[in-house]
Amino acid sequence: MTRILDCENLDNGECPRDWDKLPLAGERDIRVCTVCLKAVYRCASSEAAKLRVAAGHRAAVTE
Repeated sequence: MTRILDCENLDNGECPRDWDKLPLAGERDIRVCTVCLKAVYRCASSEAAKLRVAAGHRAAVTE
């Protein structure tokens, strides 16, 4: 599973929480959350994901 990190919608039960459930956004490593309508970037490492989150983006990383 490729888990979405630091999404404000994770607690409301509507967030898919899984990268594979998000629709494609035209790029291989970017998808769109259907709940918050923000881009979610798939990252190769947890360090890269933390940098995305620190920059205010949504990130996903494989567990």
